[in-house]
Amino acid sequence: MLDQLNDTSILIKTLERPNQLIQLLESIKKYKFRGPVIIADDSKIHYRDQVLSAFPDLNITYINLPFDTGTAEGRNKMLEVTSTSLFVLCDDDFIFEPRTRIPLMRKLLIENNVDILGGIFRQYNLKSRKQKLKSIISNWFLKCNILIPSTGIFEYHAGFDIEGNVCRMKKIKYNDPFTICDLTHNFFIGRTDKIKSMGGWNPLLKGGEHQNFFIRAKLKGLKVATTRQCGVIHDRWSPMPELFKELRIRGNSYQKIALEEFGITKMENFEEVMKEKFG
Repeated sequence: MLDQLNDTSILIKTLERPNQLIQLLESIKKYKFRGPVIIADDSKIHYRDQVLSAFPDLNITYINLPFDTGTAEGRNKMLEVTSTSLFVLCDDDFIFEPRTRIPLMRKLLIENNVDILGGIFRQYNLKSRKQKLKSIISNWFLKCNILIPSTGIFEYHAGFDIEGNVCRMKKIKYNDPFTICDLTHNFFIGRTDKIKSMGGWNPLLKGGEHQNFFIRAKLKGLKVATTRQCGVIHDRWSPMPELFKELRIRGNSYQKIALEEFGITKMENFEEVMKEKFG
């Protein structure tokens, strides 16, 4: 249960996905979180009233932003009003479950003097035939309102070095209970003062903010780590609104723009290390 976390806020940026947001808030409520829940919504039509009426028992601060403000600036707006010493960063398509273990994340962060500690995603690997079949079966059960979480995990952590205009990615072997790295998931617990001191996210970015944020963190000396012991379910089954898909598709084009802040013009080993294309 999360009712003892009085030094932690949960930050959720949402865009055109009210159903996913409500699903996440239901999972947060289930584990009796009593701390601040800060939501930034830059949808074309905000869903503040719907959310606040559905969750009167949650301590929600709901920020309506101009349409398409962007993920980065939306997170900055939430960061500005965060008064707790720690916060958990979430996307609106996450779901808390017994293995999320926010108290353990907090413990690992504090006891090991870490500034940002990321977790894992529990999701089906749709590139695997076996996992794809399991996903199809899971979707059938969802029609009866039965959720079968994936047993598979999606990790996202690596190191990187910057030499002149080149950022070179490198693999880092994982060791329990956590591993120091330079880059981790956007599900993490972080120290509010440290992330405010590094300037948060680049407000100009409406995509590609992920790598940019962790380069900022490294250059400012923040200590980043990842753990397999904590994580969220990543909702990859709910239908995506067409407007959301239109806005999201530009994300890759922003990745290269996001490097300009540091004078980086070349990214090496990204596909080999992260198992996805860059830009």
